[in-house]
Amino acid sequence: MIDPISAFAMLTSAHSALKKCVSMGRDLSSATNAITAYARAEAELGFAKEKKKSGIFGSVMDNAIEQHFKEEEQKRLKDELRSMFQLYGSAGQWERLQATIASARAEHKKQLKEQEKIRQRNLLITTVSVTLLIGIGGIILFANFLKNDLSF
Repeated sequence: MIDPISAFAMLTSAHSALKKCVSMGRDLSSATNAITAYARAEAELGFAKEKKKSGIFGSVMDNAIEQHFKEEEQKRLKDELRSMFQLYGSAGQWERLQATIASARAEHKKQLKEQEKIRQRNLLITTVSVTLLIGIGGIILFANFLKNDLSF
């Protein structure tokens, strides 16, 4: 998972690559990397938005304003792409692109959720293990203290 700022940068670079491809009259098959990057960036932004919680630091109002403008920019980029595809692309090309992006986005979002699940599980295992080790060590020290023998 990447941070939302990097995901937004990836979205804008993929947008410009797709825009260049369409303006040059190329077919979508030559822009698979850009389409994949665009879909991944959308998935990352969507996943970050779902996961985002209000933090201790920073103003809630500042975060809301920043998120609003990023969403507006993302909408503008998508509208610009749609108009370019409808103007320069072949019939149904925008719909095919949206289907491709939707499937790639769903797959990437599924992978992100799986990675988050694994990360949470590993964190839980580590926390429980450390707690058990500290507890066992404390019991051993306490037992030695009761015997008045603090050597190991």
